[in-house]
Amino acid sequence: MNAWLHLAVLLHPVMASAAPAPPPPAEQVVMADQETAMDSILSEDLIRALRDPFQLPLSAIMKKETPKSELETLALKDFKLQGIISGPRKVRAMLSGAGGKTYFVKVGDRIGVRGGKITQITADAVRVTEFYQDEKGRNVPDIYELRLAGELVSLTKKDEDKQ
Repeated sequence: MNAWLHLAVLLHPVMASAAPAPPPPAEQVVMADQETAMDSILSEDLIRALRDPFQLPLSAIMKKETPKSELETLALKDFKLQGIISGPRKVRAMLSGAGGKTYFVKVGDRIGVRGGKITQITADAVRVTEFYQDEKGRNVPDIYELRLAGELVSLTKKDEDKQ
């Protein structure tokens, strides 16, 4: 019996360390479960796949950068008004581009690299409206006229000069 008591005293530290540890508080268990769940959801590949919140989405970039016609690939200053063609129902303008190519345009056509739109064709000019964002983020119209004399005039600048 004495041998058993001696053995029990020697094994007591080993038995104490083998005893299960008290369970952690419930808050720590919940936090650990949430962290492992987040780790499984936010894998490294998924984090790389997320877009930068400070950049435009790819779809918006693609929309902006893909011109729909040749008229949208040249700057407005590269066009020269060659003539106005008027009929009983339609009015068209004949423009020449930088490469000497001729274009026939009508009201509503897109023109220029800044997304301009032909808003009016008169007897001696073509009026184009472009929009830009000011420092407050508002879209502000910028109106230009291509004249038969071969000049490009900003009507918005004239209005600002008068004020």
